[in-house]
Amino acid sequence: MRASDYLKDTLSSFRKQRLRTALTALGIAIGAFAITLMIGLGQGLQNYIEQQFLAFHDDRVLLVFPSLGRQGGRLLDRITQIGQPARRISEDDEQRRQGRRGGVWISEEQIAALRALPGVELVAPMTTFQVDGIALVDADTSHVGFYGTDFASLVTNPFVGTPSAGVLPVDEDSTQILLAPQYAQSFGLEPQQLIGRQVEIRVPKLGSVMQRFQFRDPGTFEDERKIFRATIVGLAERSAISRAVFPSLALGRSMARYQSGNPDYLSENTLGSQVHVRLTPDADQAGVRRSIAALDLMARSLDDQLQQVNQVFLVVDIVLSFFGALSLLVATLGIANTLLMAITERTREIGVMKALGATSGTIRWMFAIEAAGIGLIGGLSGTGGAVVLGLVGDFFAKRYVAAAAALEGYSVFAYPWWLLFGAPAFSCLIGVLAGLYPASRAARLHPIDALRSE
Repeated sequence: MRASDYLKDTLSSFRKQRLRTALTALGIAIGAFAITLMIGLGQGLQNYIEQQFLAFHDDRVLLVFPSLGRQGGRLLDRITQIGQPARRISEDDEQRRQGRRGGVWISEEQIAALRALPGVELVAPMTTFQVDGIALVDADTSHVGFYGTDFASLVTNPFVGTPSAGVLPVDEDSTQILLAPQYAQSFGLEPQQLIGRQVEIRVPKLGSVMQRFQFRDPGTFEDERKIFRATIVGLAERSAISRAVFPSLALGRSMARYQSGNPDYLSENTLGSQVHVRLTPDADQAGVRRSIAALDLMARSLDDQLQQVNQVFLVVDIVLSFFGALSLLVATLGIANTLLMAITERTREIGVMKALGATSGTIRWMFAIEAAGIGLIGGLSGTGGAVVLGLVGDFFAKRYVAAAAALEGYSVFAYPWWLLFGAPAFSCLIGVLAGLYPASRAARLHPIDALRSE
């Protein structure tokens, strides 16, 4: 038989059993729909997060923090002590406990050693602190109310990137600040109109922050806050970080010292628990990372973090696809059942074909192609349905979801070419596998026995 003959036979079989074929293909379509939609959602979220990273990408920046290896060892030690009687506290145990209560900070000696490494251009703190309001100051030095903020981070943070308007605050200028561009909408102004305007930033003291949640009776609580005034000199790149302020190093130092109550915080060699290290253009990054590891510190680049994000999404995609694969697995039983019924109904036809010279291979191919056709129809239908639903979901997400502004220029669902081709192809393969047994059974029929059947 020629390929066209196989195709005609398959289409003829589908026309004779329209409802049965449609229901069988529907099972495949549901599985393909689930796989395509779930992977599309995962890809859309992954693309969004990748773009957020790439918007601030700087391959010369390393994030450095205390080594976690010893903490992992302590965790293992604690696990091994479960159910065991308490043991005497040693001098080393006492020192470790004091260290944990005091926080995990990079020591002054380590900061000095980092600055002395060949190829290191800058060592700056990576710290965030709480800010619970920002107000735009009018010409008469009054303001019309505070707007919410999520956090403040020093403008030296590598995730700040290049300003979308204005300039970066000068490190040692205690009056300059960079804002997220979404604040222009909050204040009812165009972004460029914010440049040069003054704002008041409300910073709570750390003691009042902690007491608010843990230690103080709400009826007796007295909030302790301080107002810092600054001038907007620039706007950050538009991103999902829409309620953040980025003060200069000098202004941020004053805010953080007030909030923490530590007058030495963010001094020359007291930079907290995490710093970023900017390398010179000709630096040997691998060598610098080895030197940092020798200081009992860990270094991660933005690329490392992006790879970790991608690994997480890979696991998410696999888990989500698993549920769609279960639907396809169930659908294979439907294909096998449909073909077995077709063999029963066409037994005499198979006998006639064999009597006229059709080989077992011809019969096998005939039913295998029919199974592949059912899988392909289901796969194309399911994939197409997922794409359409993704477009509808994108429309409603950008129109009605509260965080729609953060999705500007992005899609919640993303369908790479390999998914659009792979889902139908995989469905077709599932159909072929499901049809192997029925096709082999049809090929084994003896022509005389087939002709005798009613």
